[in-house]
Order: sequence, then C-alpha cells, then structure tokens
Amino acid sequence: MKGERKQVTVLFADLKGSLELLADRDPEEARNILDPVVERMIEAVHWYEGTVNQVMGDGIMALFGAPIGHEDHAVRACYAALRMQRRVTLYADEIQRAGGTPVQIRVGLNSGEVVVGSIGNDLHMDYTAVGQTTHLAARMEQMAKPGSVLVTGDTLALAEGYAQVRPLGAVTIKGLETAMQVYELIGHGPARSRLQVSAARGLTRFVGRTGELQQLAQALERAAAGHGQIVAVVGEAGVGKSRLFWEFTRSHRIHGWRLLESGSVSYGTATPYLPVIELLKSYFGIQDRDGQREIRERVVGKLLILDRALEPLLTPLLGLLDVPIDDDAWTTLDPPQRRRRTMDAVKRLLLRESQVQPLLVVFEDLHWIDSETQALLDGLIESLAASRVLLLVNYRPEHEHAWGRKTSYVQLRIDPLPPESAEELLNALLGEDLTLEPLKRLLIERTEGNPFFLEESVRALVEIGALLGERGGYELARPLPIIQAPATVQAVLAARIDRLPPGDKSLLQMAAVVGKDVPFALLQAIAERTEDELRAALDRLQSGEFLYETSFFPELEYAFKHALTYEVAYGSLLQDRRCSLHGQIMETIQRLYPDRLPEHVERLAHHALRGEAWEKAVVFLHQAGMKAAERCAYREATACYDQALDALQHLPRDREWRERASDIHLEASRGLMALGHREKSVDHAREAEALAESLGDERRLGQALAVLAIRARNWGDSDRALELGQRAFGYRHAPQ
Repeated sequence: MKGERKQVTVLFADLKGSLELLADRDPEEARNILDPVVERMIEAVHWYEGTVNQVMGDGIMALFGAPIGHEDHAVRACYAALRMQRRVTLYADEIQRAGGTPVQIRVGLNSGEVVVGSIGNDLHMDYTAVGQTTHLAARMEQMAKPGSVLVTGDTLALAEGYAQVRPLGAVTIKGLETAMQVYELIGHGPARSRLQVSAARGLTRFVGRTGELQQLAQALERAAAGHGQIVAVVGEAGVGKSRLFWEFTRSHRIHGWRLLESGSVSYGTATPYLPVIELLKSYFGIQDRDGQREIRERVVGKLLILDRALEPLLTPLLGLLDVPIDDDAWTTLDPPQRRRRTMDAVKRLLLRESQVQPLLVVFEDLHWIDSETQALLDGLIESLAASRVLLLVNYRPEHEHAWGRKTSYVQLRIDPLPPESAEELLNALLGEDLTLEPLKRLLIERTEGNPFFLEESVRALVEIGALLGERGGYELARPLPIIQAPATVQAVLAARIDRLPPGDKSLLQMAAVVGKDVPFALLQAIAERTEDELRAALDRLQSGEFLYETSFFPELEYAFKHALTYEVAYGSLLQDRRCSLHGQIMETIQRLYPDRLPEHVERLAHHALRGEAWEKAVVFLHQAGMKAAERCAYREATACYDQALDALQHLPRDREWRERASDIHLEASRGLMALGHREKSVDHAREAEALAESLGDERRLGQALAVLAIRARNWGDSDRALELGQRAFGYRHAPQ
C-alpha cells in the first residue's frame, strides 16, 4: 500500500432495512430493487466529483477530496448526500405508485485527516481510506434514521453557511472518551463562495522593520550626497530580506533614482557573471528573444547616448552578452586582461550612469553568487566611495566576503520577528478575535516568528478548512488541539503542493525542472497540454501564489515566488520522471534557439547532466568549461570539467572516449594551475598524458607533456621541466 495523508470528507450510505426488504425474494428480483438505489447513490457522488471507492451490496463508501483534492470537499459531500436522498425519494415514490414497497437510505458524513492509497492484488484494486475519520463517518450512517443525513461538527465547520442543519446535541460514540456534537443535514444553506486568493491580491502588512528601513534611508541620503554606500541585509531564508528591499525600492524615498535589480539562482553558481548579465540586460532593455543584431543596436545606442567616451567599453560588454566581437585587439588579449577589461567596463558603466542620476543597485541571494560576479562586486565596492551609488545586497549567514572593514559598508542582520511584531502580523492576517489567541501563540512558537513561515502557515490552515472567513476576520473551523500547523516552511510548501489538483501539481513539478525562472515556451513543450489548458493551470498556480508572471512581452515567463517552493516541487518528483523532463527541456532549448546555443550552453549542460543524456552532457559541459575559462572563471571552469569527466564514465570506453577524456583532463589541468592547485593540476595532466600515450596521439601527448613541463618550471623543478620539455619537443604539433 502506497499511501498519503489527505484532508477529506468520508460519506457512507446504505439502504435501511435491506435485509427485511429483500427477505424471501428471488435474487434477480432483489437485484432489481437494489441496483437502481445504488446507481442513484453513485450518480450523486460523481455529480459532485467524489470518488466511490467501495460498493458494499446495499450501500457505498465515497471520498471527497481524494484522489482529486477539493478545498470545499465537505460542501460537496453535503450536497451529494442531499442529492442522493432527493433522487432516492423520487424513486421510492415511483415504486409506491406501482404498488411496491418504498425504500429509504441513510447517510453519514465526517471530515478530517485520513491515509489514502491503493491496495489490491493482480485481480482487484481498491482506493481506500483508513483512520478515525472513516470510522466516525460509518458511525454517523449507522445512527441516522431512514431518509436522513447525519454530519459531525468537523464537517459542519467546513460547510458552515453552505449547509442547513438541525443540532441533535451531544452523542456518545463508542471508542471516544467524550460525547461529540451531531447534526442532521436538512438542506442547502445561503448561497455564498469561499474567499479566493487572486494574483492581484496585495501583500500582507509589512511589520517590524522600521529600524531597518530607517537605516536604508540614511544610506540613501549619504549616497545621494556623493558618498557611495554598501548595505548588506543578512538573514535566514524566509525572514523577509527580499520583502525589505521590495518595500524600500517601491517607496517614495527613491524618487529620482535609477533602480537596477538582479540576483543569483541556486543553479547559477557555475555560470560566470550570470547576475551581471541579467543586470546589463535590464539596463539596456534586452529581451530574451532579441537577436544578436538587436542586442548590439541596443547596447551601442544606449552607451553612446550616455557618453561617447565610453565607446571602448562596447567590446567587453558585448562579449558578456554573447554577441560576436570583431575586434582583433580584443582577441589578442590574454584571458586575465580580458577579465580585467570586462570588470572595468561594467564598473565604469555603472559609475558613469550614477553621474546622470543617483543609482540604486540591488543584488539578491549572494549565497548563490558565482566567483566572477563576486569579484566584480569587490572591484565595484573599491570605487564607490566618491560616487552616487547605493549597493544593496542580501544573503544568508553562510556567505562570506571581505567588505567588513570598508567605511562605506553597513550590515543589517534581520532575524525572525519578535513576538509583538509577529502578533501584529497575525492580527492583520487572522483578525483580533480573542478565540484566535491560542492559535497565534501556537503559530509564533512553531514558526519562531519567521514572516514567511507565518504567512504560509495561515494560508495552509485556510486551504485545509481549519480557518474559515476572510483575511482579518477568520474563525477556527475546528477545536485548536486538532489543528496541525506546519512546523517548517518545507512542511507548509509540501502540504500546499500536495493539495493541488493532480494536473496542477504535475505542472508545478514540471516548472521546477525547467528552473526557478520558467519561460512559457519551454513549459509548453513538455506539458503536453493545449495552450488554453496550460494558461488556465498557470492562472490557478498564480492565484495560489506558487508562481508569478515576471514578463509578458516579447515572451511570457513565470518564476517561482520562493526558491524553497522550487526546491520542494523539484524534490517531489521521482528520479526517472525528473530525468525524462530534463532531457525534453534540453532538446527544446536546442530547437527553440538553434542560432544561440552558446548563450544557453550552461543551461543545456545543466539539463543534459540532470537528464542523464551523457553524450550531450559531456559536450555541453566541456563547452561551458571552456567558455568560463575564456573569462578566467577558473573555478566554474574546473567544476564543469569535473562534471564532464563524471559524465564520461557512463559512455563506452572506445578511442573517442579516450580522446575526449584526454582533452578534458588537459583543460582541467590548466584551470587548476591558474588557481594554484598544484597536485590536482599535475594529476589531470598525467591522466591526459597516459590517455594520449595509449592512443598513440602525438599531438595530445605533446600538449600534455608541455603542460607538465610548465608545471615543473613554475614550481622550481628545472631538471624535470627540461626533461619533459625535451620529450614534448619531439612530437609533431607540440607547443615549442
């Protein structure tokens, strides 16, 4: 049995007195009486999209909320019970008019948590639910009078306002220590709909960060006066680092400032300059679908309008944006020189822009930053002192940098909200009803005042029906002791994702495989849905605040609202399914951008590796490594080479395999030498030498020996360097 926990409403219904009714009747005649009754029960369940998981001769068991999740499962179950009673009553009237014996059914409902799953063998399979919730629903059915429907307080709490009931008082239930309230369902309640979360809904109240906003404002004033500032906001995931920046950058304080925003992503640490490239695209107004000509025109036009003296910056900036460069002087520069000019170009561009208007630059999630972007920020910070630039960065506590002694540097450590601020937030979310105080204390204790945890916990309670009403005016839907607020944000997100309809949940998982940023075209290629169906599902995911729309023109693109949502959704997929989707995405990128593959090589390498497309993974990782090495991003380059060598282990060890391995080992050796990793560099070079020797390939062998000779010379072993150099000299095409 493969099970999962779900919040459902269980319905039991049967024909009252069936034994007496069918006594002494022919089996065929008995069937003619029973079948129409059971058919009407099943039809009512299906009408409200419930699942009939058991048919028991004269009755049924049904589930609402599993396997298809419904937020209003209790309401659907109540309406299904009323519908089946009404239809069976009409059928009974027909029987009575024909001179037969009228029939009546009884129905019981209960709501709560169950374990659901498939159980069976080679010949039969049932979808079933196990737990006290099911037991109580069966007890309600057994207690009900013919022609009636009994519901528990838990069901009524979820369907309150949708259903009309008559209280029957407290009833003792076998197996329970205390009596429970039981109600008879007698009709539909006043027509009204539950509050829906929409994409256009505003953010929750911003609380508890007055001091931080004041410090940001002070830094802004100093920068406006020509004393550039760096402010780092440090805190754990979910404490509100990004929300603090959002509030500040959307406030009246930055009127007259030019705002540039960028950030790192978890899979981008091996992609040199990724946040910088995004920053430049934003500055120059470059769209993803722009061709190289359009990119060049935008950069040239913007740069020359800003200052014609910046024309020398065109080449390094275009190089960063993967535009082919027709500049002989640039190509003759060695990689360290190109690296210095690239960093200098970005720095000069930002500083010159700040002379036109004050510049507010935001870099988020530095804990995922690549080493080249970190180096660029280090260089920019060295030149900020006399500029009108305010640089805002945020990161988690594990990130390290060397800015601490700068007089222009300020660090703001933000922690979870103190109890009074957390309570203020909960008052805005829940309301100030005194009955909510125990819940508020429980939520503050379990979330430790983390704002994201608090918001998601409240939303989860609303989704499972534990809270009913509207924001700022909720009521508890069940006694506090049985409310299970998620203890961590991962539990919240896993529960929220699990409660999505299967199709939407599957789509969210597919989006996670695409990445934190989700181009519509890539998602559509793997989703196997019509455009209308896909857009409708994405609208629902936006309403639930799993995704949000980041751009509409020229290409529709979404992003995960929180990185942790992305991680949880991705981790919930089975490995085989994940692997298959990565492969599809890789093929789609190749099909969509056939003329821009170098620009997407890092993404291609990522998906090829995760998709276990080992042949292409080796190719793309090797290319990504060389691309990084050309920019002197040697750490990222060697990481790519290491992954390429790992991928190679999955391919047949033929001659081509040894050629590839030799080349990658040689490239890895060069990168490690640049990083000063002597032993590892020599190990890779020796691997390249051994492979080349086994191939009898003089060119590769000469290159490997030449690299080893350089290593020996650099580390003072002149005799060894001479020996290796002489050997390398003897091979044709070897470096001389």
